[in-house]
Amino acid sequence: MRITAIGLLVAGLLAIWTSGSWAQAERGPDLIVQEIKISPTSPKPGDSVTIAVTVVNVGDEDAGNFFVCVSISLMPDAVASTLGLPLNDLILARETVRRLERNGKATVQVAWTVAELPLIKFRASVDCLFNQVRETNEENNRFERALLIDEQHINQWWLDQIEARKAHETSLGSPEIVVAVIDSGVDWQHPELADNMWANPKEIPGNGIDDDNNGFIDDVRGWDFVDNDNDSMYGSTTHFHGTAVAGIIANKADNIGLTGVAPKVKIMDVRALDARGRATTDTIVKALDYAVKNGARVVNMSFGAVGCFEPPGGMREAVRRAVNQGVILVAAAGNFGEFVAHCVSYPAAYPGVIAVGATGSDGTVVSYSQGGPDLSLVAPGGDISYEKFLELAAKIENFEQFLPLLKTAILAPYSYGGFGPFFGTSAAAPHVTGVVALMLSVNPKLTRDHIVQIFRETATDKGPRGRDNRYGCGVVNAAKAVARAKELGL
Repeated sequence: MRITAIGLLVAGLLAIWTSGSWAQAERGPDLIVQEIKISPTSPKPGDSVTIAVTVVNVGDEDAGNFFVCVSISLMPDAVASTLGLPLNDLILARETVRRLERNGKATVQVAWTVAELPLIKFRASVDCLFNQVRETNEENNRFERALLIDEQHINQWWLDQIEARKAHETSLGSPEIVVAVIDSGVDWQHPELADNMWANPKEIPGNGIDDDNNGFIDDVRGWDFVDNDNDSMYGSTTHFHGTAVAGIIANKADNIGLTGVAPKVKIMDVRALDARGRATTDTIVKALDYAVKNGARVVNMSFGAVGCFEPPGGMREAVRRAVNQGVILVAAAGNFGEFVAHCVSYPAAYPGVIAVGATGSDGTVVSYSQGGPDLSLVAPGGDISYEKFLELAAKIENFEQFLPLLKTAILAPYSYGGFGPFFGTSAAAPHVTGVVALMLSVNPKLTRDHIVQIFRETATDKGPRGRDNRYGCGVVNAAKAVARAKELGL
């Protein structure tokens, strides 16, 4: 009985200690962002809005002298971290709260002029920057609110430049036309692309069996040759590059977000590039062979070796196999025109590949775009190269610094949701790929030779009269190309 009594006494002392001393150690303020309100609620670009952020102290002690930061998020934290960019948190403003009592509430307001983004993700952070308040919970200090801007208010200058809207009066593309995007992976769950992903008709999803005997189990949307599995969104982080490329080709035409060049064709996701945009020749060869074997009519390759050097390995033969099978190959000309203006990069330089250079927002070829005798034609790519964008983006600290880049960019969907800027011949190539897909949609019997000839006849001639090494045969014109493809009897 004594042992029991002592045991109970010790237990009682522990209970007192826990409810007393330890509880005191857990006392303190706890700051959270309760809500973000935007007024007016349905603004358009250029409108002034008020962003009201309400902060609450749900702790049991007062908090004093802290910042509330309001920013715009362009990409998920994981993606920005992989790229080494701060673009997931571009500061609009930071406001000071001098004191907030326990159970107290404070609202800070920020005026802002709405930018031309289809989806704006506002992020509010309390006790930001210097972490001035010692809180009982430091993990609940952020809150996000999305603002959707109606597509009619977004200046999609790249579509206007190639007369894509006029082409859409003839065709939005056929779901029978499959376009393979060999890139860094496509976010097949993105609202712009979810309905436009290729579905392998011979594969039963999720049964763990290679139903079509092509050597790949459950490859219902394509294959990830980086992680060697059937889903680019599973495993290693996906670079936004591939999703942006796919979006330029096939963003859904629903008056929400953005519209693609061929918004009803199907995208086959064939991942060959890792989270930092790197690939081996072997991986690219496997990806290209997969696309050809599994029914892609068109293949977009928005990547290339630096300079004029052909990479070692079997890429030339893989390209030859694809061309011999009648698959249309489109590739980026390269972004180092300031240094190697006389050539396009590989694989664009291979025989049979349509090599695409880039124009800026004014419709003229930009200095970064590689050219030369192998250049086929040009299409919108934005005013700076993708490499220059990454260089500048690494130095950006707030949204005002970012805005000039945004105005000259092509907007495109990003992996893991949202939209952002895209630049370079990587962006130019999918414009031409989309036009090829539209042409095949109205005339499935077209061959590569037919398509190349139509481009020569219909592209907008700029620079010296006729073909030249800066523009190729000119700026792609979707409306004229589709009209010519439709009237060509085969």
